Amino acid sequence: MRENFPLISIVTPSLNQGAYIEESIKSVLNQEYPNFEHIIIDGGSTDETIDVLKRYDHLLWVSEKDSGQSEAINKGFKRAKGEIVGWLNSDDCYEPNAFNTIVDELNRDEGKYFVFGDCNLIDEKGKKVGFIGGKYRGKRSLIEYWKDAFIPQPSVFFRRNLLHEIGFLNESLHYAMDWDFWLRISEKYSLFYINKPLANFRIHGKQKTAGYEIFEPELYEMSKKYWGSKYSAKYCYYYVSAHNCRSFLMITKARDMGNLLGIKALTKLVFLSVVNNPINLLRRKYMKILFQTIVGIGVDRTKYILSKMYGSGA
Repeated sequence: MRENFPLISIVTPSLNQGAYIEESIKSVLNQEYPNFEHIIIDGGSTDETIDVLKRYDHLLWVSEKDSGQSEAINKGFKRAKGEIVGWLNSDDCYEPNAFNTIVDELNRDEGKYFVFGDCNLIDEKGKKVGFIGGKYRGKRSLIEYWKDAFIPQPSVFFRRNLLHEIGFLNESLHYAMDWDFWLRISEKYSLFYINKPLANFRIHGKQKTAGYEIFEPELYEMSKKYWGSKYSAKYCYYYVSAHNCRSFLMITKARDMGNLLGIKALTKLVFLSVVNNPINLLRRKYMKILFQTIVGIGVDRTKYILSKMYGSGA
């Protein structure tokens, strides 16, 4: 039986998630781990969140306006005293025994500073509806965000001294701040995968969400910092790959939301998709999605789009 229980600090940013935050709090309390602190940084919730927080004396919490999730998390990081830090959003929750699992893993090797695992997907009622597996193959796999590498944020735990060496979250980012943080850490340290679910990521109607046009530009600019010289082959590879990803995201949105977009917006979306990577017109997968888009939006709208893209003779 382990005798060493290093202090674990859990930081939870919160804003109007009163329907779920109590489950998040209980998932920390029920870890059967004796040495932790739970810091909740609330952004000024107007729902039942504050009433829930007042019911738990062990919480370290504050409720005040902030500039967004990144600032709230950084406030929590700066208050944290634990040797190990985790970041759990107010609508997510931990799997049982997650703390003991990650402490055992970190204690196996003093050179381990960052661990992550898998996540279950849960619905509004807490029912498991899916699974997100952690995938990481080195720093380059994070630079290439258009591929399949993924570090499920709720499953991440790291040693607090990384914050002093690597720095805090980039508060100018609102969607890719975690990816940026992982990348900066990966420049100096290995990221270790634990092959088991450590947390649950909730899918619901009020969660913070964004279309590709919001999160993809943040990922693009973050990744671009690591591409090297503009005149190198590596830069060209990354540039083409990133724009290929953007092209597919655009045409997929056109297919899925074609009948909800205005005709001008839809035309622009299809046009920009082609411009971002014209070579996709030679790819079967892309053309299949384009065909599905055309079928979905109807003949009249298709003629209009083609006329705008290729001239009145189309």
